[in-house]
Amino acid sequence: MRYLSGVLLLLVALFGMNRSGIGDGFGPHDFTGQCERCHLIAPQEGQKSIFVLDIDALCKSCHQIVKGNSHPSEIVPSMPLEGQFTVDWQGRITCTTCHNPHPQSVDDNRYMLKSAARGKEFCAECHRDLFKNPKKHLGASSIAHTKSWTPPERDAISQVLDQVSMDCLVCHEGSVGPVADYSTPELAKLSFQGMSFSHPIGMDYATVASNNRELRAMDDLSPMISLYEGKVGCASCHNPFSHEDVMLVFSNNRSALCLECHLK
Repeated sequence: MRYLSGVLLLLVALFGMNRSGIGDGFGPHDFTGQCERCHLIAPQEGQKSIFVLDIDALCKSCHQIVKGNSHPSEIVPSMPLEGQFTVDWQGRITCTTCHNPHPQSVDDNRYMLKSAARGKEFCAECHRDLFKNPKKHLGASSIAHTKSWTPPERDAISQVLDQVSMDCLVCHEGSVGPVADYSTPELAKLSFQGMSFSHPIGMDYATVASNNRELRAMDDLSPMISLYEGKVGCASCHNPFSHEDVMLVFSNNRSALCLECHLK
């Protein structure tokens, strides 16, 4: 039996989006001939755009974003923003504060960010003091939105844990965050060991659910349940933006969270 240290601290996904069409988050938006979807008047160079709805409402018509488990939006920022990070006519943060819906290229910017910085460095463009305290969970991650599912990454497909869970272990090995035990009877079967329970992690949920009638189908899960690289991991149950106890994605009153995946 091999033991590792860590905590089952589940985070939110980088972007909350659908798994198909314009909202998949893995390619450019193709709005050719569809200006009227968002604009009341076709935008002209040098003129301000007039939208048919608030920008966030337009984005959410295609992208699945769980508000309670994501970076706050539609609020006035509490710190000054660099020029590329724009706000709406009311001075509020919107989806387009960080994302450019019409990038010239997405070859090295599939999430259409408005800066060349990536990960925590991108967050620090505005949150300059957030990362000075390593005990702040929001500063320990580089994700901003819950995402129900992401595909396996080429450089992580052979790993037992998804990259988000691996990031959790950086702090939750006892030196910064509370320590918890993991056991690996076999490398491919990692289990989180809680105070009074254990739970398998690191497995591909869709594969396991297809062979287990007591598990809900992946497509029927709440969008608040994140499966990074398709795997059960830290971000499946916990979220640094959550206000629930131990930062659960939603309350486990009457085993509600458990029963979201387990039919009985």
